[in-house]
Parts: sequence; structure tokens; C-alpha cells
Amino acid sequence: MRFFRCKITSVILSVSITAMLLSSVHMPSVNASKPVVVVIDPGHGGSNLGTDYLPIPEKNYTMAVALYMKEQLEKYQNVQVFLTHSEDIDMSLEKRAEFADKVNADFVFSLHFNMSISHILYGSEVWIPSEGALYSQGYSAANEFLTQFEDMGLFNRGIKTRIGSKGTDYYGIIRQCALRNIPAVIVEHCHVDHNNDALYILSPEKLKEFGVRDAEAVARYFGLVSKDGKTDYSGYAPLAVPVPSNRVCNDTTAPTHVSANLLNYDKTGKYATVELTALDAESPIQYYSYSYDNGLTWSVLQPWTKGSPTITISVSMEYGKKENLIFRAYNLYDKSADSNVIRLTSAN
Repeated sequence: MRFFRCKITSVILSVSITAMLLSSVHMPSVNASKPVVVVIDPGHGGSNLGTDYLPIPEKNYTMAVALYMKEQLEKYQNVQVFLTHSEDIDMSLEKRAEFADKVNADFVFSLHFNMSISHILYGSEVWIPSEGALYSQGYSAANEFLTQFEDMGLFNRGIKTRIGSKGTDYYGIIRQCALRNIPAVIVEHCHVDHNNDALYILSPEKLKEFGVRDAEAVARYFGLVSKDGKTDYSGYAPLAVPVPSNRVCNDTTAPTHVSANLLNYDKTGKYATVELTALDAESPIQYYSYSYDNGLTWSVLQPWTKGSPTITISVSMEYGKKENLIFRAYNLYDKSADSNVIRLTSAN
């Protein structure tokens, strides 16, 4: 986890890591005399279809998962669960936040499914507030969701903030809840437009699993105990996240360094073994891909080994004449940079 101080002048962000001051550490707690109030926000609705890459629009999936989540969460003691809406209606983000404020929400969880313009991204991610205790609460809760999704086999795309042109949170539900001092996160369960993820939403059983796991993430975060006493998270400690003294900004720049070193090249052209290094001071490296036609086409994104600046990989050269090999590394915010070109015709 890294902290960044925003200096926004026409979306210019400067990093301040060493100067970061930690004021306190947020730890969620449950007051036995007052139930935790959880608001579940099914993303989109009405004329706002959300992602419509598949025949069934996103709004249908978010509502299904929200209902399963509510059902599962209500199996716990000391919690009140509300939906911002239970019908297929248009509802502004401001109205959703107003509803949460009216019921004295302790947290708002906005449920979504993702799609990328290029259709090459896959995995789960959570967007959180960028400032103060709301950031810390959001990060800690987001960690519980992503842990659940990783257990399902989904790729963890990380916990993220996004700053708008006015220097505040870009996403409306987060911004509107922050104005009311309510922590809110956007849970992007998976990408509907990628083969790695599509199977996770194509059955009622998988949608129910998302809802159940969403509820379990919330139960763990708040330390809830089930009504039948069989599940007890009261002794569980969620991730303790320091409260930043400055707004935590998204990375807007590409990795600073990507290099490829050929270790071995099979003369039959079947594979190349390469040492690949990628560096980025602002956010971790997340994926890599490669091309052996001078960048005209690229492989499917491959997961980078988390926490390691250098990885060793073997690339299948398949069939046909392959002369050049180039790699591309992507950071947490999908910004990419290319490596040097490995010229296979001159390889030993």
C-alpha cells in the first residue's frame, strides 16, 4: 500500500511518499447496543442499463447479487440491511446517498460488473474514497471483498482511488456519500467481456455465490456473529489501514522502466525464455503481454508476479517465422510501457 499527495493542476499529480504522515489507524467496531446499518446499492437501474456487452444488461446482475447479499447478511445478528432500490427504476447517485444518510448508514456498498474498452482486462477491483478515515475504512473493507473473490479464482486487480478534474473523488456514489461522511465503495466483481471472467456470471449459482461472498466480506469487516451461532467473526481483525493526512491519488503515468533479457532461444522456434523487469514507483505492476510481429498483435494479458520487479517467463513462439519479440507491462491503473526489442534472428 502506497500513499500519494495530490497536487492537481490540470490533472497533474505529484507523488509524496516519504513526507506522508499517518494520523491514526482505523479499526471498525460493532456497538452491541446499536445495530450496524449496511446499505447495498445495486448499480444502475431503469434506463441506466450499465454494461450491456452481454444480452442481459449489468443492472440485472447487480440486482440479483444485491438480493442474495441482503439475504445472506440478514442471517447475522446486530445488523440492519437496506437496498437503495429494490425495483428497476432510475435513481440518481445523489438520491442513493441521501437514502443512506436517512437510514444512518454505517457503510454503502455499490455493486457493479466491469467491462474494458479494449476487452482485454479481467479480474476484480474495488474503488474507494481518496481521503481521511473514509479512505482507511474503504481500503479495509475492499480488502475483504477482494480476498473473497481471489478465493473464487478471480484475478485481484487491486484497491483504487480516482480523482476527478475538480480534485475530489471522481465516482459520484463515493463523492456523494463522502459529503455525508459515509464510507462507500464500488465493488467491480469481474469483467463481463473477458473469457477468464464470463463464466462467473452466467449462472444463478455463481451470482448467488457473489452475493454470499459479498455478505461474508461485510460480516468479517464488522465482526458479526450469525444468528445460529455457527459463524463468529467477533474475534476477527480486518486489515488495519493508517489514515492518510493527504488525499490518495490514482497513478496517471506509465511504468518508468520495462526491459527484456533473452536467456534462451530454442532454435526450432518453439519457445523463448526471457527475464522481464518492470518498475513503477507509484503503483504495482499488474499484467504483461508480448508481441512477436513488431507490436501489430499482442498476446492475452498475463498476470505479473506481485511484489517482484523481475520475473522469468517462457514464451511459446508457436509456428511461422518470428523475428522480433517485445513485451508490454501494465500497472495497477492499466497504464503500459514497452520493453526493448529482442531480435531473435541475431540470438545465439
